[in-house]
Amino acid sequence: MTTFDRYLLVRYLQTVAVFFCASAGLFVVVDGFVNLDSFQHSAEKAGGGTTMLFQLMIDHYFYQSLMIIELAGPAIVVISAIAALASFLKNGEFHPVLAAGVPTYRATISLLLGMCVVNGFLIVNQEVILPNVASKLQRRHGQTADDGHKVDPQFDPRWKMFVSGEEVFPAEKRLHKPQFRLPPVISPNQDSISAEDAYYLPPTSNEPQGGWLLKGITTSFEELSLSDTGKKVIVPQPNGTDVFVNCHLTFSQMSRHTSNHSLMGTGTLFQRLQEPYGSVLSRRSLLMHLHSRLTRPLLTIVGLYIVIPLIIRRDKMSNMQQVTNIAVCMLVLGIVYGISMGSGFLGQSGIVRTEQAAWAPLIFGSAFATWLSGLVRT
Repeated sequence: MTTFDRYLLVRYLQTVAVFFCASAGLFVVVDGFVNLDSFQHSAEKAGGGTTMLFQLMIDHYFYQSLMIIELAGPAIVVISAIAALASFLKNGEFHPVLAAGVPTYRATISLLLGMCVVNGFLIVNQEVILPNVASKLQRRHGQTADDGHKVDPQFDPRWKMFVSGEEVFPAEKRLHKPQFRLPPVISPNQDSISAEDAYYLPPTSNEPQGGWLLKGITTSFEELSLSDTGKKVIVPQPNGTDVFVNCHLTFSQMSRHTSNHSLMGTGTLFQRLQEPYGSVLSRRSLLMHLHSRLTRPLLTIVGLYIVIPLIIRRDKMSNMQQVTNIAVCMLVLGIVYGISMGSGFLGQSGIVRTEQAAWAPLIFGSAFATWLSGLVRT
């Protein structure tokens, strides 16, 4: 790697860091101002003053900044390339490299390397960090980790048992005051099981399906009228006060706040797809999100090779022409982004197959970047 490559790489990474900080800072200022009342109410409820208020805001927005990186990251990766190239052209730092006979695409290889580094960070954030702090990202403004969320009652996709409760606690994966209404296939009398708390137990090697452990049931197990199938689904525990309900309803489905696909790892998404239950619409949305996640790093690289010929034009440019080129470049990227969004809508609605909808923008962008390569300055 030459001195110029290292210099361009450092400049690009610095630009990415500045844009990330600016995006997170703008979000904190705007969102914090709009929701200041919620933080003040929570601080007063906890018996604290200004110090408690700032503690709640710092704790909330520290984790929310990780989500901002996830949402704005792909756009920042490409926009930073525009800013770095435009800065080099404005200061005349690119011309000596071209005059030395170095091809443009070779001179910008460090941008590709930097983009791969930032994409690697985004992948780590997406696969490792966000799933581990998902419970903190699901809080409302002013909430702490011990606060509950509203329950979204659901039917179990396999047995059609109706599950509800008072609150869900994401940090503990706990459902407070749960009620499981059993269908006729499990209980001929359609009994209900209520308990003090229910904890979701994910699938393991011994229990590949997973389910809910109900602690402190209000009705004894002997009083339930269970069919032969029901005796396999409702399993009593040795202490006599707990039961295990073998069902396909996961914890994230009990609250819309916890069902965000962006907070799940790719392995979890694959497991969801392998489950034979669930609505066609939810499976299609999940499949579209998974394909979009796989194509996102490639789309950012394609965006780089759309940016290079539009910024480093063959024509001799004045300062005003460079501004025009930046504007045209942003417009073109906006069109490509719009095509990607429209394609995603067609895939989720079922008009186009999800695989075609997810990969079509990548194919179009690659072909368009190849067509633009004749405009680049050499």
